Amino acid sequence: MVIQMKEKKFKELEIILSDFSCDKNCPYCTAKITKWEVVKDDIHMLSLYVGQLKELGYQFHYVTIGGNGEPTKHSFKKLKEIVELFDDYDIPVKRVLTSGNIFRKEEAEKYNLFTSHNWVFEVTTTSIDTNLDRNVLGYDHNYFQTDAFSKARIRLNYVLLKSNYSKMVDEIKAFLQKYPNIETLALKLLNVNTKTGLVDNPRSLWIVENAISKDKREEIKAILDQNFTYSGEAYDTFSWKVDDKHEVYFSWKKMKYGFSDLVYYGNRFVNYQLEDVELPFLPKVYFACQFNKKMVDEKRFTLKEDFRAKLIGNEDDFTNFNNHSFIKNSDGKLLYQYLGPFYNEMASDGNLTSSVCSEVVQTENDLIDKCDIFIAYFDSKLSPGSITELTYASFKKKKIIIFYQVEDSVSYELKSSNWYPIVSARLVAGKENVVEIPVSGTDDVLEYFEKGKMTW
Repeated sequence: MVIQMKEKKFKELEIILSDFSCDKNCPYCTAKITKWEVVKDDIHMLSLYVGQLKELGYQFHYVTIGGNGEPTKHSFKKLKEIVELFDDYDIPVKRVLTSGNIFRKEEAEKYNLFTSHNWVFEVTTTSIDTNLDRNVLGYDHNYFQTDAFSKARIRLNYVLLKSNYSKMVDEIKAFLQKYPNIETLALKLLNVNTKTGLVDNPRSLWIVENAISKDKREEIKAILDQNFTYSGEAYDTFSWKVDDKHEVYFSWKKMKYGFSDLVYYGNRFVNYQLEDVELPFLPKVYFACQFNKKMVDEKRFTLKEDFRAKLIGNEDDFTNFNNHSFIKNSDGKLLYQYLGPFYNEMASDGNLTSSVCSEVVQTENDLIDKCDIFIAYFDSKLSPGSITELTYASFKKKKIIIFYQVEDSVSYELKSSNWYPIVSARLVAGKENVVEIPVSGTDDVLEYFEKGKMTW
């Protein structure tokens, strides 16, 4: 089932990383309850989507890095790529869920990554008594007592249980007094199963037997109203001021779980029932052609004469890999997201460019795999790279647009020195998937897009 979404304003963008590794053993673990399929985290695809979300005006109050397990156990490189995607995205709260693992000394590099980018750490507890909390949640690292914890921006989730319900107000006040760096304390009602709603496993049964049920929500709100200054409601969540620096949240979950969230998992957007979510994104295009590189002096070169630099409007954006290059018409209307090639691609080691031939080919193939439309331009010069890329796209059954410069000197019916790969693409990909456009040169190609012509 595919869910079509048209709205552009969400409460949260949640990025769920796929690994199940964790240093806690929470008896209500939602990941172990729902058992989402194991996938490969495609951060490059996430980058492309984030580029479009920004360009198309999508708004979020939160962006959250979560996981089936502990997200901060993932590599520094992966976390850095994700964090830096949102540096120039105007999202009020950027946070990462953590078991407390991030506060270990051996995780200092990751900790500094998040703090230097002003992210909030979101942790979960059941009691201010850390011995009791560690016994319930199954962990041995008392991260509350670390310097790293005391210096960080913290959102604390307080799980409402039958064992702590009568003292929740006292514990809220005690937490905020003992740890003044806790900015938000959020009371948490547990869901028995966010995927099916069924009580069909020991963890869901533990929730039924030990957690405060949702039928107490009115009573909880009344208690909080009596003890704190009510601020208002947004996205099915109430808030109260404790003082100028601290607040209490209570999501009482009358609405469907995740009703205003957008979830990224693996390489696609889903809801919490793992149904695909489809947004009206722009088609992603790969535009194959030889690079038009001109030397400025013995060491420096320019790509400004390459028509693709003109197409996306910025030589620097054409030179170095990025997620914010778009093709527009002369009126500024967005037509396509340009995903490559760039002169300096992002290699698997995170560096811009690579001299390893197999790395380069694999990177370009991966871009073609991700594109919605493959475009190629052929003039009288033979380009082994562009021909090979066209062949690869053909076997992948991509939608293909081929611009070719008309050569009157060619005696074949298709008047191009590259007639063979062009015709081959038609035969392999299927005639219905290939559009061939004769042109006199690159100015005609630019005019095609400036006039907003779109084949697909």
